[in-house]
Amino acid sequence: MTVRRLEGSPPLERPPPLEGPSHRYPAKSGSSWRWHATRACTLVLLALLVAAHGLWAVQIVLIPLLLILPGELLLRALRVPGYAIASFPAYVPCASLAVLTGCGLGVDLVGPHLGVTAPLRPLPLLAGLEVVCAVLLAASATAPEWTAIPWRSLRLPGLTLLPLTLPLVAAAGALRLNAGHSAAVALIAVGACLLVLVACLIWASRLDTAALATVIYSVGLALLWSFSLRGDLVYGYDISDEYYDLQHTVTTGIWQTSHPGDAYGAMLSTTVLPATLHSVSGVSALMVFKAVYPAITALFPVAIFWLARRMLSQRWAFVAAALILTQATFGQQIPALARQEIALVFFVGLLAAMLDRDLRRYPQWVLTALFAAALTVSHYSTTYVAITIIGLVLPLQFVLSWFREVPRVTGTFVIGFAVTLTGAAVWYGPVTHSASNLSQFVQSAQGQGLNLLPNAVAGEGLIAAYLEGNTAASISAAQYAQAVHQEYAKTKPYVTPLPDASQPQYALHDSEAPAPPVRSNLVANALNDADVLVQQLEYLLAGVGALMLMLRRRAPLVARQYGVCSLASGLLLVVIRLSGTIAAAYSGERAILQLMAVLAIAACWPLAPVSVRRRRLQGGIILAVAASLAVIFASGSGLADAALGGGTATNLSDSGEDYERFAMTTPEVAAAHWLGGQVQPGQLVYADQYAQLPLIAMTGIGNGLLLDVTPMTIDQHAWVYASTTNVVDGRARAEFDDDDVVYVFPSLFLRDNFDLVYTDGSSEVFHR
Repeated sequence: MTVRRLEGSPPLERPPPLEGPSHRYPAKSGSSWRWHATRACTLVLLALLVAAHGLWAVQIVLIPLLLILPGELLLRALRVPGYAIASFPAYVPCASLAVLTGCGLGVDLVGPHLGVTAPLRPLPLLAGLEVVCAVLLAASATAPEWTAIPWRSLRLPGLTLLPLTLPLVAAAGALRLNAGHSAAVALIAVGACLLVLVACLIWASRLDTAALATVIYSVGLALLWSFSLRGDLVYGYDISDEYYDLQHTVTTGIWQTSHPGDAYGAMLSTTVLPATLHSVSGVSALMVFKAVYPAITALFPVAIFWLARRMLSQRWAFVAAALILTQATFGQQIPALARQEIALVFFVGLLAAMLDRDLRRYPQWVLTALFAAALTVSHYSTTYVAITIIGLVLPLQFVLSWFREVPRVTGTFVIGFAVTLTGAAVWYGPVTHSASNLSQFVQSAQGQGLNLLPNAVAGEGLIAAYLEGNTAASISAAQYAQAVHQEYAKTKPYVTPLPDASQPQYALHDSEAPAPPVRSNLVANALNDADVLVQQLEYLLAGVGALMLMLRRRAPLVARQYGVCSLASGLLLVVIRLSGTIAAAYSGERAILQLMAVLAIAACWPLAPVSVRRRRLQGGIILAVAASLAVIFASGSGLADAALGGGTATNLSDSGEDYERFAMTTPEVAAAHWLGGQVQPGQLVYADQYAQLPLIAMTGIGNGLLLDVTPMTIDQHAWVYASTTNVVDGRARAEFDDDDVVYVFPSLFLRDNFDLVYTDGSSEVFHR
């Protein structure tokens, strides 16, 4: 196989030809027998460890074992070359997650037919996993020696493991904040991540690949844990619903396929997979979401790094991964989305499999189909984006084939598109009946079209409106009170307010979330402008890089195909930035993070040849890139706000808007749990945006929860749940017609007209 590269670009450093893989790792007498004996003993050890999984030390061993052993067996059974795995080690955890998901689903479906009423318990799951792994081990009995993974080449020297202290310090900082201590340790952790990231970028040429990969993983895990470990329950909005679904699955010991209108419960990444990890490893369901899932998600930027190494030098591959780490969405939003955490890992695995030139047709097609199917049952929105990207790639590559040397059609892209599209249609349709989110999007699109730049202000230029994005606007409390009352009268006639709800003394008044004063508006505004500029330059470079990858005459096939993927992703990114309809259906920031998995490498491609050809410019380019990454990291991680004042994110503060909305305390959880035991079917429950998450996580009433806590919208026989922010700080928050409002909590109205039926000093429940 002849491999070409762009003139002036870094060496591709590709493995040897497929026709002779065995010469790279020559067979050793008896090595295959030893490999199988070792894995068979490991399966026995797995069973013994599960029997003692109540010990935390055993749990620490079981989690990595579950993320390595099943994947290694599957890859060897599929005859995936060991050197292909060594060049993209993320294949192993991706394959393991696919095996665990499939095994858990199989046990869940087959168990009841065998008389097992609760199949998602440790013993049935362990038995199913042992059987699947034993079958894979038997299937790999005749595998060639070159399919063995060269683990020795992946071993890390002792000093290389030093960056792994970063997530430990970040975890300590989060736990100290939970205990009421200062944010000093948390600040040290995030600040150290920034310094390590910049230093490794500058001296990347002196470090080996393993060291850089470890740094990427460590920084990523530190950022994720700094958010996910905050609060006494899960952190974030979506994960509250997901946690309730997981708890229900664990409690009942079984997952049902039918989930009409319940997209969260229909995803195996929030039900079967975490229940399997919990039951087999012994890690609590809560810590699976708070600690284990982030540890898996931290592989996402590392996988981008390994994927980039197929086309870029290790310095620019490191930059591509750093572009993922510096996105504010990565640290702050992804830990609050368990289903997307797993889906992103499968997405980059799917991308790598479709583009891997080191795989023969059979294992490549099987891996593509396997990761595509696993992605489909993990997260619907990530799947929709993947379908769109691959669907655009197919015609774009066909057109490009008339101008450059690329196939008219690539089989892996066809398989990836067919499996994701068919899988989505089947899984979200007749299997789980959970496609209501798609039907809602279709209705919105039919009613308002793409809704381009919905928040554009009259007289504001298009460029300014684009840079602002699809952000929510604010309205006054008085406007909100009037508009929401009219809306309830039209759409919720079953709500009967109290007669005196319109009295003047109960009128809503504006409030504002407290935030430390900004120490320097000049510096803060300059940093914000620099952050916006750098982000837009990323997109511009990605577009230029996509065209370069596609059109340069001496580009290798993998570069051309990656360029097509980048162009498709860039087109979708522009549409998401412009369309309010799409942004409302799938958070624009989360979609952009997924697209950056493709675009990050393309964004680095134009800079790599320049730094090679123009030695005099190399130092300046590296420093400029390091400074740019530092700017967006400081803004996205919360360091800038902590230093300059203003609202500070939850990872670095125990107060503020972000903390009050997304972190839950033990008293709030206790009050929500009490209310869940009192509410009868058909009764109305109210909670504002500050108070909704404990109720969702503990009672699962998110779909029927009314979020407008105003005198004119509260039913006279309703339950009203109030959080610490409502009770102690006296503030409430709501969203109406995509506009935000913060107002004084109507405690006077509630105390005058309702009974205080529960209080623990910081959380209250009202009813009459």
